[in-house]
Amino acid sequence: MADFKNAVREALAEFARSDLGPDPAPDWHAMLSVQMAHMLIGASLALFHAPTRLVAFLFSCWIVKELLGDIPNGGGTWPVMADSIADLSFGALGYFIAKSQMAKAGHDHG
Repeated sequence: MADFKNAVREALAEFARSDLGPDPAPDWHAMLSVQMAHMLIGASLALFHAPTRLVAFLFSCWIVKELLGDIPNGGGTWPVMADSIADLSFGALGYFIAKSQMAKAGHDHG
């Protein structure tokens, strides 16, 4: 049981770590945790029925953050740019999965 608790603590701790450092090549566990967090950001926008304009605005802000923050601070290398694209893609994927499942369940309000 202690091993399980430690694994859960480590997984939750990954949500508070930047994937840009200090380890330049995160292991599979860190990458999975980070991308799950990005999917949850997108899914939460769908689940709370955020208006489409708000969703577009928030994703636009996220793009600006990646372009002006993460990419320049990460050195502007191809892996950093690919990471930013993956971050945005997983966020959008979470949004569209949640939105489509809500529509299938008949709970989509707009």
